[in-house]
Amino acid sequence: GPGVSQEAKAAFERGATVVPLMRTGGASSGQFDFPPGATVQLDFASKQQWSLLQDKGASVHKSAEAAASIVMKCPAKTTTAMEAQRLRSELGHDARIVCILGGTAFQGGDSKALVEAIASQFGSLTDSKLKFVTGGMSGVQETFATSFGDGVWNLLPVGQSSGYGRGT
Repeated sequence: GPGVSQEAKAAFERGATVVPLMRTGGASSGQFDFPPGATVQLDFASKQQWSLLQDKGASVHKSAEAAASIVMKCPAKTTTAMEAQRLRSELGHDARIVCILGGTAFQGGDSKALVEAIASQFGSLTDSKLKFVTGGMSGVQETFATSFGDGVWNLLPVGQSSGYGRGT
């Protein structure tokens, strides 16, 4: 919803690459003032891959495969923000950091299955440079973390935990 849109807008304005799962409805489909530029096909995504992010009739597995493939092709970006540098030093300077954003409730009928399939797709990859971070929220982020397993970083204030037993 609106929270996801705000997160995506902040990330997009800072130069992050956003891979929207438009088929889920809600923010990533362009609602709630989602950044319009973030729904434009990325240069390194094929037309077919981008279409699978939009097509509600496509199989969850095919959409998950397309999302994972796009992220794998995403060029690494750098930032000079102190916290990003600290995280990068902990995760490795050559890490490809993927931030998992999403609402606390699922909008589309197969949205939860799609998130689970994407996490599973990434879990089957052997690229140790991929690092996943969440804000430790319920819903999409919790589903991704519990479906992916160990190797997810939940970024929360000191002393807080996600409460779902997965992630660092």
